[in-house]
Amino acid sequence: MATSKKKNKKSYIIFVLSLIFTFIVSLLYCYIAGHSVNESVAYGIYTAVHEPEEKVIRSHYNQIPKAQRQAMLEQIVVDNKDLKGIFYIKDGKYIYSDRDISMKKDIVADLSNKVDEYKNKAVYYYIDKKDIYGSPAFIYMFKFGSGFYQMIFYQEAITPPSSIFNSYVVSNIDNTILSGNNNDSFTIAENTLHGLSLSVITGISLSNFFDIYLIAFLPVLMIILLIPSVIEKVQLRQDNILIDINAGIRNKEFIPFYQGVYSIEKNRFVGVELLCRWNYKRQKILSPASFINILEDSGQINTVTLELLNQLAIDQDLLDTINPEMYFSVNVTVNMLLDDDFVESVIQFLTENPRLKNRITFELTERDKRFDYIADVKEAMCLLHFHSVKWALDDFGTGYSNFLTMHKLPIDIIKVDRMFISSKNDIISFDILTKIIDLLDTWKLPIIMEGVETEEELNKVKNLSIDLIQGYYFSKPLSVGDFIKYARS
Repeated sequence: MATSKKKNKKSYIIFVLSLIFTFIVSLLYCYIAGHSVNESVAYGIYTAVHEPEEKVIRSHYNQIPKAQRQAMLEQIVVDNKDLKGIFYIKDGKYIYSDRDISMKKDIVADLSNKVDEYKNKAVYYYIDKKDIYGSPAFIYMFKFGSGFYQMIFYQEAITPPSSIFNSYVVSNIDNTILSGNNNDSFTIAENTLHGLSLSVITGISLSNFFDIYLIAFLPVLMIILLIPSVIEKVQLRQDNILIDINAGIRNKEFIPFYQGVYSIEKNRFVGVELLCRWNYKRQKILSPASFINILEDSGQINTVTLELLNQLAIDQDLLDTINPEMYFSVNVTVNMLLDDDFVESVIQFLTENPRLKNRITFELTERDKRFDYIADVKEAMCLLHFHSVKWALDDFGTGYSNFLTMHKLPIDIIKVDRMFISSKNDIISFDILTKIIDLLDTWKLPIIMEGVETEEELNKVKNLSIDLIQGYYFSKPLSVGDFIKYARS
């Protein structure tokens, strides 16, 4: 019974959420689609009316006989499918037009009244149910010189196309609706056609909105039903990865790969960085991108880092054949330093491996947002510094810290990010790097340029008199055996 009530409550919540989200989705669709329709209708009307108007004005400036002017107006009408005819009116008479009618003919009384009514307006419009050609038309008149041009359009020229959105055209002169209808619509968008004194208004009726709502309801309901399933699958996948990670730790599948740090001055490797790789089920090597965030979030990164240090102690004899004074760097996070157990474990490791004294460097990334705990971080760093651990600041120039804050920490080495020398970046980035190097020189600290991959980038670094280089140009991350072979070759 209790289970049944829970299911009913869950179904009710899903149904209510579907109603709410469908309403939001429907509103959003109406807003976007309504504005699109409004823009389309406005552009169509503006083009239909404004383009022939410009041509008429240009033709008027030409000092040509009336017969030739008539031919020009006729061509304008022929070129525009929405235009019926063009007339020039002055002093209550037709002066000329696009076709052969008797000049100086008086205009009809109804038009004469309109001219008198709007004589102080630059433009005006009206819908003639039966124009000079005997059919409904949209009449557009505008002042020119001491007279008026009368342009007669098919009414369809300003009639919005039929759609679920109701668009109608309003005269800004007297607010009359010239075409379309509002049909008790809720207004969505309004577009004023500057220079034509027209506005296009688009809205939607309640019944049409309800139709959209009904169409959207089922997809929204299905999405809401699927979301918990998707979240569950993602969570299950993450849980499975955590299970695999725990198994990997037990089976010692997390191994160090070594990337050399090269000295241009000494012409050899003077250090290596330990980079974590996952020998997944002894079948394939996975890069940190697939697991490092999960390790950090779960706190397992501490255990894995200590295991990498233990493996380093085993690999030390081989690495010393390359350079017996080589240093070994390992990445750590602020959270790791805030963990007293981790710090104590590192001290114990150093006590048990005295040959590594003064040869371990921990790298802190400047991108770490948790430098807010600067006092606690400094305390842990100083304690490990006392036990012969050196400190490198990684990704310098890319993070959240400021120079003053970082200067307070016991930093021994600065590692500058590759973004400043990448060929994809411009000369401004390199200029910034130059200024950074000048500043770091005042600190009297060794500088390592990271991510050097090409000869062009190497030459940039040499021009800055930087001695220590890390990157694919000299060495990519390799297993200990492969690194030894590479370094000896």
